[in-house]
Amino acid sequence: MSEDPRLRLLLDRAEIGDLMLAFVAALDAKDWDAYGEVFTEDASFTILGQARHGREAIVAGPGRDLTRYDALQHFSCNHRIAVDGDEAEASHYLLAVHVPDAGDPTSHADIGGRYDCRCVRTAAGWRFAAVELSVLWSAGTSFQIEHGDDA
Repeated sequence: MSEDPRLRLLLDRAEIGDLMLAFVAALDAKDWDAYGEVFTEDASFTILGQARHGREAIVAGPGRDLTRYDALQHFSCNHRIAVDGDEAEASHYLLAVHVPDAGDPTSHADIGGRYDCRCVRTAAGWRFAAVELSVLWSAGTSFQIEHGDDA
């Protein structure tokens, strides 16, 4: 008996939604190993005009840019997922709060935007093959990224 394609679609959408949530949870925890696991080895990530290619360069970015913050809180919502076999296009909105000093939680750098993602099914499950962050607004203290060797 073959699997119902409607069930497969629901499972795929749930797994890709979980992937998006694992992505932001790893950022908040500063768990760079878990963050790297949501990407394929040859993935690309674009943020504020900087393109990072390959898992190592992708992980190096937040490893460099976010360690200066004592606390991080990323919200992922409005998930849109379109599955086509072993590939999917997905997007989700982002609200990110970056607190430089836990002793002064009233000062923070905030950004809002949208992630546009290309996902692929791998032997290990769904992974990001490409992610592009479009920052739509910012507030509070300035949020900057550094241009490392991966730029």
